[in-house]
Amino acid sequence: MVCRLIILLINIIFFSYNSYSNILYEKEDLIITSIDIDIYKELYESNYGLKIDKNNALKDLVLIENLIRNLEENNKEFIKQVDAELSSLYKGNYLNDQIIRNFYRFSIIKNEFIINYFQNNLIVEEIEIIFSKLEKLDLPLSKNNCLIIDKVIDLKSNKNFIKSFFNNIKVNSNEFTVLINGEKYRVCIDEKKYRSIEQLIVNYIQTATEKDFEYFVYGKTKN
Repeated sequence: MVCRLIILLINIIFFSYNSYSNILYEKEDLIITSIDIDIYKELYESNYGLKIDKNNALKDLVLIENLIRNLEENNKEFIKQVDAELSSLYKGNYLNDQIIRNFYRFSIIKNEFIINYFQNNLIVEEIEIIFSKLEKLDLPLSKNNCLIIDKVIDLKSNKNFIKSFFNNIKVNSNEFTVLINGEKYRVCIDEKKYRSIEQLIVNYIQTATEKDFEYFVYGKTKN
């Protein structure tokens, strides 16, 4: 549904403004028009929930296009893997447009840095740091596999829970537990709460990998 809506918006932009397209950037064989900018701004807002101005959209597009071109020329196997993942996520003719295709290629490449950090670098002390910035982390506890909730406790500073949480997310499990006064409880985290915690971790890793990702991107772009 979201993909269809984006396609509709992009088609409206294209057919409404095709006659008035202006070239905003031209260097070597890279040309970016006002239509490209409009498409990118729609994609950016639809995916990140934020607006981006024309100048930053142009800067992003130049960076993305040059990175993708470099990978297509110098790392064909990697870009094939990216495209295979892209095809599994988005079906039909949605990716025929170069701006759309490269936007999502770039997102997947960026996510690779996050995944790599999560799998190979993230340590339990970093989860402690993430949780410490919360005002509180009230979570339900149960002695019978979350069928009945016994109590709700703030666990943001509980190292026993943090260790359990860390060990579970590293193996894609949700058997979260905690020891309270010598008694073992199951920590009942629903989908909504889990996703909000997950997003905090993703945001942390994005910041932690920002310099490495920028080095990777700018090291492969020339324009």
